[in-house]
Amino acid sequence: MKLLLIFVDADHAADVADVLDDHDISGYSEIPQIRGKGVTGRKLGTRAFPGSSTLYFAAVPAGAADALVEALRGLRAARGPEEGLKVYTLDIT
Repeated sequence: MKLLLIFVDADHAADVADVLDDHDISGYSEIPQIRGKGVTGRKLGTRAFPGSSTLYFAAVPAGAADALVEALRGLRAARGPEEGLKVYTLDIT
């Protein structure tokens, strides 16, 4: 099994949810309005640092994880860096 941590700009969170649904991921958790600082700068939900991210957690079989990561890479390539999409995978038991 793999745990996917998917960070995306909050304005584009629905795109990630669509990819999860398209790959028949039956369960995932979503944490909206994540605030912090990363390579794209600060997202603090303020006038000075507007915006936020959404975090998705999904535990999926390893084979499904590979296909899902490729689909998310395709989404990022199609939408460009403004999608703010990052995916991390962890082996879990």
